[in-house]
Amino acid sequence: MAFQPKTLEPVRKQPWDWLTKNEYEEVTVREQSYLHGQYRFKYGKTDYDIYDPRFTRIRVKDWDAFRDPKRYWYETYTLSRKKMAEDVEGVFDRAQKLGIYSWVSDSWKEFACDFYTPLRHYEYAGAVQLQYVVRYAMGCPIEQSATYTAFDKQGRAQWLSTWALEVVGDEGLPVLERGRELWVHDRAYNGLRRYMEHVLVTEDWAEALVALHLTLGPLIDRILYQEMNEMALAHHDTVIPELALVCAEQVQWQEQWTESLFKMVAEDPTLSRWEYLKALGYENWPGDYRWGKTLSDPRLTPEEEKTNREIVESWVQHWLPRAAEAVKSLQALMDRHGIPFSLEQSVDRNLQENIYPKLQRMGILAQEPA
Repeated sequence: MAFQPKTLEPVRKQPWDWLTKNEYEEVTVREQSYLHGQYRFKYGKTDYDIYDPRFTRIRVKDWDAFRDPKRYWYETYTLSRKKMAEDVEGVFDRAQKLGIYSWVSDSWKEFACDFYTPLRHYEYAGAVQLQYVVRYAMGCPIEQSATYTAFDKQGRAQWLSTWALEVVGDEGLPVLERGRELWVHDRAYNGLRRYMEHVLVTEDWAEALVALHLTLGPLIDRILYQEMNEMALAHHDTVIPELALVCAEQVQWQEQWTESLFKMVAEDPTLSRWEYLKALGYENWPGDYRWGKTLSDPRLTPEEEKTNREIVESWVQHWLPRAAEAVKSLQALMDRHGIPFSLEQSVDRNLQENIYPKLQRMGILAQEPA
């Protein structure tokens, strides 16, 4: 069924109705103004307004129509993550008191440190780029979800750091320094690091979300927080699987709201850029002349030739093969440590069972690639 806005009027023009709104919508909807931003850019595109529709190629008539499936706002999000943080602290506390890592082989600990510790840089890079999304995205509902996901990613990076310090005990900082050296210099990580570097310089905020959450994330996160758990348990390591359960819950929400967003994007009926700009309030916009500088007029932007679905599909086709190759390149690390885990099989399975069906549900791919 095609996506249909609840009303022909954008959310910002609707009268407030306490009977149909809730706490989530009270602090989320209509918080961002699309015109007459208070501040101006000093660097980069100084002729753009602070919330400019040209920061992405996609067009949605009503950005405020997006809803986070879990409807997180500050209070509900922090209460949820407080419980998760307590669970993780309990995992580390039990591991220390029970001396779990004294029962784990040195070969597994060496592999685990070389595999999990460098990937904290993957999580942190994602957090950094999500803050870029927060800055340039359209609509507070999207920005709010991206903000909390950035917090999650930074938190997971910190948990992986804490885990590494717990494993090595008194050795401390050197294990983190080694993780950084592997991330920067080891050939097994070159593909993933290069991928994240390209994501960090992606200007279109919606494309950055595609690169993070529709292509790479479903591949590497499932390996990191699900598929390696069985291998860890086989080596008597119960700490990683317990930590991974918490992280996987965060990742599941991340994938849920991203799928909801791009389903809305793909099904939005807006085709004309002028129709889109008019919905944002540009029909009678007089221009802007503050501080002696004039903003360029978004109404003069050339018409986008592709639909939203075609744009997102082109992004997926660009990023997904690169994401798959980046993850598969980690096989060299597995082989070096004698870990019997096939990343190629994992990637192919996730593509067929998870990513392609999800893209089809969102209306982005008509059929699986040949």
